[in-house]
Amino acid sequence: MARQNEILALAIGALCVGVLVYLLDRQADFVYFLPASLSLHNQTGSVFGTIGDYLPTFIHVYAFILLTAVVAVPSLINLIPVCVAWFTIDSLFEVAQLHPIAQWVGAHTPAWFNGIPFIENTADYFLMGTFDVFDLISIAAGTLTAYLTVLFINRRT
Repeated sequence: MARQNEILALAIGALCVGVLVYLLDRQADFVYFLPASLSLHNQTGSVFGTIGDYLPTFIHVYAFILLTAVVAVPSLINLIPVCVAWFTIDSLFEVAQLHPIAQWVGAHTPAWFNGIPFIENTADYFLMGTFDVFDLISIAAGTLTAYLTVLFINRRT
């Protein structure tokens, strides 16, 4: 149980850093669910610098692998498919921001998504997003780091 609590704390801590990136470094106009009154971008400028561009993709895959490990992975053997799954999901979301794919997704997003929190932004996420190969590298680094984190914590105790 102590291992799970440690992994959970790391996941929550990583997600908190991700929230700080959005609050401090991103303009509210470009962040879904971030009211302008909570954005500190105009007061702080860029706190995280260039690394802030890639931290969210790293943190997302890292934290979600850790969270999945806490709730669903009783052994390290089962962690590899979890890592592969989250790497694949995050990578597909990145690749789908390529213009031709984004156009297709935008054209095929169901109209009934409108007005439903989170999924109402589906088309805009892809159409207004920007594919970046460094995001794919960040996703790969987050995946490997999450695997090594869980491996280290489980071997240590």
